[in-house]
Amino acid sequence: MANSIMLQGTSSNVGKSILATALCRIFSQDGYQVAPFKSWNMALNSYVTADGGEVGQAQAIQADAAGIEISVDMQPFLIKPKGDGQSQVIVRGRPLGDFGVDRKNPEYIEWAMEIIDDSLQRLSSEYELIVLEGAGSPAEINIKDKDIANMKVAKLNQTPVLLVADIDRGGALAAVVGTLKLLETEERALVKGVILNKFRGDFELLKSGVEILEEKIGKPVLGVIPYLKDIRIPEEDSVSLADFCKEEGEVEIGVINLPHISNFTDFDPLGYEIGVELNYLEADAKLDNYDAIILPGTKNTIFDLNYLHTSGLARKIIAQANAGKTVIGICGGYQMLGKKLVDPDLVEGRISQMIGLGLLDIETTFNREKVTHQVIGRVSSDLGFFKSLKNQIVTGYEIHMGDTKLGDNTQPLFRIESRSKEKVDILDGTYNPNLSVWGTYLHGIFDNDNFRRSFVNSLRREKGLTEDCYSSRSSLEESYDKLAEIIRDNLDMDKIYQIIEEGEIKG
Repeated sequence: MANSIMLQGTSSNVGKSILATALCRIFSQDGYQVAPFKSWNMALNSYVTADGGEVGQAQAIQADAAGIEISVDMQPFLIKPKGDGQSQVIVRGRPLGDFGVDRKNPEYIEWAMEIIDDSLQRLSSEYELIVLEGAGSPAEINIKDKDIANMKVAKLNQTPVLLVADIDRGGALAAVVGTLKLLETEERALVKGVILNKFRGDFELLKSGVEILEEKIGKPVLGVIPYLKDIRIPEEDSVSLADFCKEEGEVEIGVINLPHISNFTDFDPLGYEIGVELNYLEADAKLDNYDAIILPGTKNTIFDLNYLHTSGLARKIIAQANAGKTVIGICGGYQMLGKKLVDPDLVEGRISQMIGLGLLDIETTFNREKVTHQVIGRVSSDLGFFKSLKNQIVTGYEIHMGDTKLGDNTQPLFRIESRSKEKVDILDGTYNPNLSVWGTYLHGIFDNDNFRRSFVNSLRREKGLTEDCYSSRSSLEESYDKLAEIIRDNLDMDKIYQIIEEGEIKG
C-alpha cells in the first residue's frame, strides 16, 4: 500500500490544484514514484488519456509534473455541467450519461465509493506515494453526506489531510477555524496541518495571526505560500479567467467567453507569447481592434451558439470575418462557424437544429457517441501561413460529440494519422476561400511551437511588424521546477514527510 497525503480546502479556488502539482513535482524530484488522485471533479477543462479516456486537465498537469502518464484511475469521476441543472457524468474516462443535481442517492454514493476505492487501490499498487486532492470544502453541511470528494475518500485509507485556505480573499483564519469545527471528530483528527495560500505582504504582520490560529485549532500551520506570479501552468477552471494577465501587446487576440466555455487552456500558449495580448471577451466587447477572434470549445454548442445570436456577438463576429479579420474556431467553436448544426437525438439540449454563423462551408450533426482521442496529424494545406507548415506533424486531442462534413469544394487543414495510437486516415478542419476563417477539432493545436509561431507571425506580418521578436513560452518543465522551488522554500517539507510516514508530527 502506497503512502498518501491529501489536500482539502476551506472553499473552492483556494489553490489546491497548484499545490498538488507542486507536491507531485517535489516528491518526484526526491525520488518517489508519485501519482495524483482526485476522486470527483466538476470541470469543463478536460484532457484525453493515451487510451482515449477523459479526465480533468488539472490531474493531467499533476501527472505531467510527476513525470508519469495520466490514467483514468487518477480521476474516476469527472462532471461536466451542461446547463439546466444537467451534467454529463464521466466514469473512468467514459460518459455514463447526463444526470440532474439530485442524482446522488445512497445507492449511487455506495456504488461511486466502490469505484473510487478500486481506482485508489490500483494506484496504490503501482506507485509509492499518492497526492490526493479534494474538491470545494469538506464542511458543506447541507451536502456532506453526499460528498465523495473529500473526507469519505480520506477515511478509506486514513489519509492525512492538509487544509488549505486562501488568505488573499480575506477571512481565511476564520474559515480554517469554522471548517474544523464543522467536521466530525474522526475527520478533524485526520487534518494534520494547515497551509495558508496566496499571501501578499509582510509575514511579520501575519505572524501573530498564525500563532493565535495554531492555539485555537491545536494544529500547526505548515506553510504560508506567497501569491504566485509568472508560473505558467494551466489553470483548472474558468474562475481563473478573471485573473488572466492582460499584458499589453502589439498583437491582440480575443477569445469569446462562452457561457459553457471549455478547455480554455488551449489558448494559454498564445497568452504566454511575448508581445501578444490575450483577452476573454464578453457580449458587450468591441471586436474591431482585435487581430484575431477565437471561438473556443464549449460543453453545450447549441446553447452557446444561441447565446452568440441573441447577444449580438454573432453579428459582430461575422462583420469582422467579412472585413478580412482572422476568425478561428476550436472544437465547438469550429462547429459554430458552419452553416448548420443538427441535433436529431437532442444530445445538446432541446433544440434539434440551428443555423450557424455561416463562415465555413461545413455542417455538423451531433450523435450520442463521444469522440475522445490523443491524435497525431500533419498539416495538409499549403495556403496562407499554413504553406510553411505543409506536412509538418502536429499533436493534440479530440473531445467532441459531433460529425462535421465539409462542403464539396472545401479543403481540410489537417490529415489525422493516429488516434489513440492506432493508425487512421481522417481529415480535420477547414478554412474559407480567403483563409481569414479556419477551424479544427484539435484541442492543444497552439501547444505545437512551430504552428503557434507561424500563426502569430502571420498576424504580425499583417500589421507590418517584424517576426523575430517573439520567443516560445517557457516550457512546462521549467514552470514545474520553479513552482516546486517556491513551495519548498515556504512549506515545511520535513514535517510533511513526517506526516506522510508516521501520520503525526512528533516532538
